[in-house]
Amino acid sequence: MVFVFGFLPYAFLGLVPGAGWTYVAIFLAANAVWIIIACALILPYCRSISYELRDDEVVVRRGILTRSEDVVPYRMVTNVALKRGPFDRLFGIGTLQVHTAGFSQQTAAESTLTGLANYQQVRELIMAQVHRQRPAAESSVPSQPLGHEDVPDILQGILDEVRGMRSDRKE
Repeated sequence: MVFVFGFLPYAFLGLVPGAGWTYVAIFLAANAVWIIIACALILPYCRSISYELRDDEVVVRRGILTRSEDVVPYRMVTNVALKRGPFDRLFGIGTLQVHTAGFSQQTAAESTLTGLANYQQVRELIMAQVHRQRPAAESSVPSQPLGHEDVPDILQGILDEVRGMRSDRKE
């Protein structure tokens, strides 16, 4: 299919006067070279990918020439998304995308665990660690909504704190 839509249309360039079949042969040979190189690098790249679920962070390593390492502390994780395309479902694998608050405005995940056969178990392990790492909500803080009468007191407290910080810096 890739050949039909990616390469076959260029064969028609051989019919263009001046370009000739030499151009088509050079084009196909050049593309064959990079395709062969890309196919030869697939297995070494897949072998270079490793994941480690530590007590306090997720570590993802990958790369052949340029080694990359992503370290994501569990306390920073906001979401673990599961992605499974048609080929993933066909082969029974999945991709986990670990999102953090620092990357919340971006479409890319902080770290991606690709090609997991046990994606559901890994997701549960990560989420269990995330819940363990998060500090427990303080019971002394009331969870009631603030009324309009509370706002001036809160703003005055903030103003006093900022003034205190300024005076500490001047000293």
